[in-house]
Amino acid sequence: MVSFLIAILTALALWEIAAIKVNVRLPQATRKRLFKLGARVALLALAIEFLEGLVPEMGLSPIAHATMHALLLAAVPEALVTFAAINRFNKRERDEIGPGVAILISVGCSLGFAVFETQFYALGGGFSTSIIRAFSAVPMHAIFGFTMGSFMALSWQSPKGSDDRMVLLALVVPILFHFCYAFLIYLQPYAPALEWPQRLLPALMLAEGLFALILTNHALNGKAALYGFRIPADPKGGRAIAYSAMLLLVTCVILALKLKFPDVPGIMMCAALPFVFTLDLGLIALARRQGYA
Repeated sequence: MVSFLIAILTALALWEIAAIKVNVRLPQATRKRLFKLGARVALLALAIEFLEGLVPEMGLSPIAHATMHALLLAAVPEALVTFAAINRFNKRERDEIGPGVAILISVGCSLGFAVFETQFYALGGGFSTSIIRAFSAVPMHAIFGFTMGSFMALSWQSPKGSDDRMVLLALVVPILFHFCYAFLIYLQPYAPALEWPQRLLPALMLAEGLFALILTNHALNGKAALYGFRIPADPKGGRAIAYSAMLLLVTCVILALKLKFPDVPGIMMCAALPFVFTLDLGLIALARRQGYA
């Protein structure tokens, strides 16, 4: 129960960050539908993983195992269902708000997946697993959502209608990002002697997070992104600066824990995305205070 509450609180905070960035908050009923849809695809992925576990290993190498799990059980299923969710929910919300709503829909579905998945892994890994996933896996799923939603928002802003190139990128890039992250995670149990996956993870998360948030800012930059009537979620940047300060504190606490417990694995990667969101929200707050966003 505690692990589920931690995952839910993290997901709600991340969705609030998405609302601050887009400056729009979806209706509560829509948010619930998206969470439930994401949870369903997580259940499907876990069922596939259970069935795959019944099949003999057939002498696959650790890299082959990690590749198969990362691609077929994580990256592809979530990307396809999130993509379907964006296209299912888009018409009314897009007509009312604008193409930028794709970002909120994509992030919401991804977070629903992350919450259910975290709860499942916490059953076997315990409280420490839920804490680490709350600061790593759950934010990374939000990053995948930001990436897909931003490409879809750019696609819908094309003067010729939907831009097929952006639609393709909306599928390929999140799958690639998710695969790289999940591959490093899955490789560790199959090859515990390897140290480079844990060392590479924070840098990978930092790079993917920066790319996703910069892409989001680009997708929202222009009158074509949000044109309908809406009540801004954070018109003056007050919430952005508050969340930026909170995340800066979280980052500092995680780094302090790393200094105190240098041999504990997984701590450093928990600081990557809070740091990225701290910078991004700080810049958003500055821009809105000066009337630029």
